Parts: sequence; C-alpha cells; structure tokens
Amino acid sequence: MSNQLPYLSIDRHDVLSREDFIQNYLKPRRPVIMRSFAQNWPALEKWTYEYLKQGCGQVEVPLYSEAFANSDNDYLDSTQSMPFGEYLDLIQAGPTPLRMFLFNVFKYMPQLRDDFSYPDLGVPFLKNHPFLFVGGQDAYVDIHYDLDHSHVFLTQMTGTKRVILYGSEESKKLYRHPLTVSCNVDFRDPDLERYPKLREIQGYECILEPGDTIFIPSRWWHFIEYSTAGISLTLRAMPETWPARLAGLASIIKLKVIDQYLGKMIGEKKWYQIKENWAHARARKA
Repeated sequence: MSNQLPYLSIDRHDVLSREDFIQNYLKPRRPVIMRSFAQNWPALEKWTYEYLKQGCGQVEVPLYSEAFANSDNDYLDSTQSMPFGEYLDLIQAGPTPLRMFLFNVFKYMPQLRDDFSYPDLGVPFLKNHPFLFVGGQDAYVDIHYDLDHSHVFLTQMTGTKRVILYGSEESKKLYRHPLTVSCNVDFRDPDLERYPKLREIQGYECILEPGDTIFIPSRWWHFIEYSTAGISLTLRAMPETWPARLAGLASIIKLKVIDQYLGKMIGEKKWYQIKENWAHARARKA
C-alpha cells in the first residue's frame, strides 16, 4: 500500500493587498503564498553565500541533523557546531542533513536589517526576532507548530523547500504528543499502518522558490524539507487577541517546564513512549 498522502495546493498571489490578506487569510486562518511580501527587499539579491561568509564566516554556529521526533533530545539541542563559513561551503558541496535553526545573524551583521522590511498586513510583527534558517539538501524539520502560537512569514531567499501544512483542528489525528507541539510522524514517508488517522485529514503542500513568502497561521502544523540547499528568513507575528497570546504562553510553560520535568523524573525514553501511547489513544477517539 502506498504511503503517499494526497495534498491540496496553497493559494498563490503575485500581488496581495492588505485588505485581501486580512479578509481571506488572516481572519479565517488560511495559509497563502505571496510574491509581493518581499518583492522590494534588497536581501533577495544581496544575501549570497559569499556575502554572508564575508560578514560572519568565522562565527561558530550550532547545527542540527535529525529532528526531535522519536529521539531523547530536546528540539533545541544541537548536534554539533562549526564556523558559519565552513558550513556554507559544506551545503554547497552536496546533500547533508545538517541545518541551522533560529540563527540570529543580525547580532553579527546588524546591517542586514536594512535589507528587508515588514509589510503592513495588520499583524503585530515581532521586529526584534527575525531569524535566518539555512539547510543542506535533504535536511528537514519534523512537523510541529510554533511553541508561542505565533504567525509565521517564511521567505525563501535562495534554494527551494517543500512545505506540508495541516490546520490546528487536526492535532489529535496527527497524533500530537500531550504537552508538546510535535508528533512522531515522519512526513517524508508516513507510516499509515501505524498512523491510520492520517488518511482522514486534509493537508496542503507547496514548493517554495526564491522570492516566495508563505504565511503559516498561528498553530498550523508545518513540515519543512530542503529540496536543495538554501537560505530563508522568518518573520513572526503575535496572534491578534490576548486570549490567543496567553494560550501561547501556556504552551511554552507546558513544554519547557512540565514536559521536561516529567521527562527527567520518569526518564526520557519511558516518558516519550507514554506520550506516544497517549497520542494514539486520543487519535482513536477523535
């Protein structure tokens, strides 16, 4: 039996006005790909591998390989580190599972902040927290949603990425682990015998190309795979309402305090298996 799931395409617009974005995507919490979001950014031309190497190539950066599903590691635990310039050479040389996660390149090259802007789309952007994501071909990020429930605007600068999305209402049928924002499903080749509820839900898929910005609404699940080596920039925005923001704070406390405490008390492997069994029980009832 094939393990390939069917996906719908995501709306794509060369130009999307503020009003259309708010009415058709922000309010109903629907993803969309926009070309107009970053069309005037100097970064799309300037941020080459060589330019970044010249600016902070000697900075030691943490790198990640396997994602955190089905492991004993916290998802913020890095696998290894190396100078940024060496890493950029590595991903240009061929496929590698190594990726960079939430890198604050602006600490070392503050001038990069002049190369992009925040469009007026009716959302409160977190302007102090832009992040650079860099990965080699075949690197991937397990499906998850952002811990603080922020909206995500992911702009592809170089290379291409495959993105799979699911709405927040599908959390139980995605076998979400309690107290976390993740699950154990490998969406490169999902095991539909072990996770049969995946056949009952509808996901979305796209390939991001340079200049594309995808809007991932708050609490939408996203799996990201590097089709080629590439660089992307993530801008985030808080949910519009205080109840939604407080829910994001509660999510952080659940994972960073309760979940991690139970892992240490019970043992990481045993606690992980308890969560996996709990996720299956909730999916069966969904």
